[in-house]
Amino acid sequence: MVGDAGAWSVEPVVNPGLREARRRRLIRMTKEQIAGRTGPVRQVRYRDQVVSPLALELECRKLLQRAQRAIATIVTSRVYAHDLRGAVEEPVLRQHEWDIAVALREITELLLDLVSGYAGGTAGPMTTAILVSQNRAISIARDATTARVLALELLAAQVAAAEAAQRDWETAHRMAANNDKYLDLVARTAADQRATVEITGLAEQAAEAAQAFRETLQRATLAAEALALPERAADAARG
Repeated sequence: MVGDAGAWSVEPVVNPGLREARRRRLIRMTKEQIAGRTGPVRQVRYRDQVVSPLALELECRKLLQRAQRAIATIVTSRVYAHDLRGAVEEPVLRQHEWDIAVALREITELLLDLVSGYAGGTAGPMTTAILVSQNRAISIARDATTARVLALELLAAQVAAAEAAQRDWETAHRMAANNDKYLDLVARTAADQRATVEITGLAEQAAEAAQAFRETLQRATLAAEALALPERAADAARG
């Protein structure tokens, strides 16, 4: 079944190989065209330059939205800007987004072909065999695209975890800087030795938070490297 829904919740995807000014014009133009409309409808214009959300059926649109949310989480994080950009650059992520959008548009068009090619009624055995094989092909393509979206979501989750660990480390480091004040307070009030040990342990907790951040960042880096395109593929995409 081909889902039908508004396209406003998903951004148009522009070919990352285009110039920035052209990309902006295409996004603006596509948004104006889809405003207030529902799909899916077959995209005719600028197919090699932009994928319109209106050209995607509902489930494909949801997949693209997941990919876009994952990429947004990655590229807007401090961890990515400071530590992960070298592992997977934003143009690589945008190439993944483009490839996903193009694949989903093709899947939608094949679904539309199935709907229009079989008007209804009872299918005979030969027609049924053809429909089954064609649906299987669509399922294989959708599963492959879903796997790429899941890889982006894994990276986004690792980046978010590294971001949280970094905030925890910064907070712990800031709080540990006040240890001397608390130790002086303990000394002035003749607190027992156990309280002194507990306050001193804040420094150890800060060190543990730093280690947790480094480990989380390493996992995020590995997830990012898994999405990096091979050099030849990246050169071809830029070409």
